[in-house]
Amino acid sequence: MLADLALDADQAMLHDTGDVVPGVQELVEAHRLGRPAPDDVRALTYAIDGTYRHLLGLRRHRDWSGLRPRAFEAALDGLRRAFTVVVADIDPDLEGEDEDDSLDVEERNVMARAVTAEADLVVVTATPGVAGLHRLVRLLDGLGRHGVPADRVLPVINRSPRSPRARAESAAALGELTRGLPGRSAAVASPLFLPDQRRVDLAHRDGAGLPRPFPTALATAVDAAFERVGERRPSTPAEPVAVTPGSLGSWHDD
Repeated sequence: MLADLALDADQAMLHDTGDVVPGVQELVEAHRLGRPAPDDVRALTYAIDGTYRHLLGLRRHRDWSGLRPRAFEAALDGLRRAFTVVVADIDPDLEGEDEDDSLDVEERNVMARAVTAEADLVVVTATPGVAGLHRLVRLLDGLGRHGVPADRVLPVINRSPRSPRARAESAAALGELTRGLPGRSAAVASPLFLPDQRRVDLAHRDGAGLPRPFPTALATAVDAAFERVGERRPSTPAEPVAVTPGSLGSWHDD
């Protein structure tokens, strides 16, 4: 299933669903009040051409304020229990309270932070050129700081040049710029280069499938990356540790 978990959700427009309810807000609310069965979770999604299902996103950007972090994390777990594969469209903003000293920022980014913290694979898209490569490196840095292992990240450069030399230069520059980033004990995978496909907009307009070889190349790269790293084990909370008497200091009079 495809879950639209971006703050500026537009998958409903791209899929021409013709409706905006139910969506992620109703899913989160259902998990705030209990633990819905998988069938109840699937009932909150839309069937797309009998091949996959789609969870609609936020109706307005500001609606993120109604998503409670614990309820959203429970909703994400509910999606994973209800479907074999969950693909989430998310934003690149991962800042939390540790970086910005702002709980509001962390709660605004709860969807992207929760998804990347548990995802088996994170596909990062970028455009070619200096600006696109700069944004890609900055995003890879953010993922590393958020604890996403390098081997679970697949960079994709869309609308890439057809010249093998230009692609090799981009791959070399990416490797050089990401070497030594915080949280990166391993090198980031070489990017997948996808050529410019002018028929993509026409396919969205007509409600048709994406033109080949665009989907085949991406699916092959994702399958290969997933086969290499496997499923990500769910994080387990740390065991409580007893406080040693005297270790917390003491009061004193000035």
